[in-house]
Amino acid sequence: MNSDLAMLIARFRWPVASTRWWAMQELATLLLAPEMREEVTTSLLQELKGCKVEAEAVELVCIFWMATKRGFIPPPELGARLERPSTLSCLLIRDCGLSSDGDCEHHLQVAPPHFQESPKFFEMQGADVPRFFLTAMQRLEQRSNLPFVRQCNYEWTLSADSLPGAPYQGDVGHFVRPIGPNPTGAFANRNFLRMASAYQRTLAVARKFWRMPADLVNRLALDVLPLDPTLAFMRPSRPSWLPAFDDHITRDSASVEMYIQSLARSLRSIAQGRVLLSLSTPVHVDPLSVTELSIVRWRHHGEGLVDAQGLLERFSKIQRGGGYEGCQTSGLQCVTSVPVLTLADVLDSKSNAAPLASTYGFSRLGYLQRDLYPSRLHYPVVTDTEGPISIQPNDGCLSISSTSGPIATLSYWNAGWNPVHPIDMSGLCGTALVTEPGMETFAPRQKSHRDFYLWWVTRKRRATSYEAFTSEKSLCGILFTE
Repeated sequence: MNSDLAMLIARFRWPVASTRWWAMQELATLLLAPEMREEVTTSLLQELKGCKVEAEAVELVCIFWMATKRGFIPPPELGARLERPSTLSCLLIRDCGLSSDGDCEHHLQVAPPHFQESPKFFEMQGADVPRFFLTAMQRLEQRSNLPFVRQCNYEWTLSADSLPGAPYQGDVGHFVRPIGPNPTGAFANRNFLRMASAYQRTLAVARKFWRMPADLVNRLALDVLPLDPTLAFMRPSRPSWLPAFDDHITRDSASVEMYIQSLARSLRSIAQGRVLLSLSTPVHVDPLSVTELSIVRWRHHGEGLVDAQGLLERFSKIQRGGGYEGCQTSGLQCVTSVPVLTLADVLDSKSNAAPLASTYGFSRLGYLQRDLYPSRLHYPVVTDTEGPISIQPNDGCLSISSTSGPIATLSYWNAGWNPVHPIDMSGLCGTALVTEPGMETFAPRQKSHRDFYLWWVTRKRRATSYEAFTSEKSLCGILFTE
């Protein structure tokens, strides 16, 4: 194995979630390169055979799946190389057009009566691993009166035997503690992989011994996908029309509005006919401060002034509560559907205005892509139109389309990226949602309508690098477009 490939595979094992995602993308790309295909395939199959827990195998199969979606022909022996098969890895292999030989689970048994539940299993919930796994097991237990939590504890405890040297490798504290109090980040360390594997194995036990329907098991297994299939192919690349960032552009309201105007001019000069619908990005990051700028385009259906602070508070509350409904997905399809709403659904009655972009709820998440959630993924708000609105990958971005054609493109980039960030902010990356030429196709405007940008600045500061970040009063405003 050449040294560059070995380093890339080693990076794929890092506990930092985004790093793993980017490494998986590069490995999938190498599978498509004729001069590297054989060597990379052989190396990945060897890695697959050495997996100790099911979630590790799923991530490796995801690499083959990503390459297959771009034209790669997977090796016929891929399923046979699985030492740690699972429902999810089998679903991915079948989606690659291959058969998954044998059972989709490895040596299953119900937890024996003498098993003593590990207290560590409960202690790490919400710390090393998200509470999602325990919550999901508790809900299934309440509905079925079957011991899902105990079984998951058993499976997690057993997985330590597969990794006797370091069952807790990839300590999150190694990354978090030097940053100061109350940071967070997207990590998927060994303990997380053990928990994701225990979750999958518990579902397999429920299907094999407790008669849980296979369709339900398959649907629940998709909740631990490493990558959302729609987002899997997004590549960080800053748009050429985006003006440079610095802390001065958010110094005061006038500076922010000057920047928005320069941004609009730059976009028009490069992409005539396109309009910015949303921007969400850090604009300044250093050890003592983080500043974010968020912009969303709105349509004003009346006259008079708009109270920026009140509108922002109502908009934020609706987004947090899922007021604009949620995106829908099906299985491993790369297409996500955005709900089509009516104007009455989205109109803010106090300002008589409606957003043209928003965040939505999601029916599936990729645990390696958590830097993007919840505030980075803005999609168009489309009202009173027929047919579905679909999102699918396109050349490293996301393309949003209706039955009549393309609507908008969402691009993403890194901005002062670090694996750790303040706890009440999203990851240190940015996104921009830009319409395709002819925005009127999905947002027709009457003469009495005016568009404006609702913008707000979020700023965190601290005096020293070992203190917690504190929030400064947010700055927000309204800027009507020309």
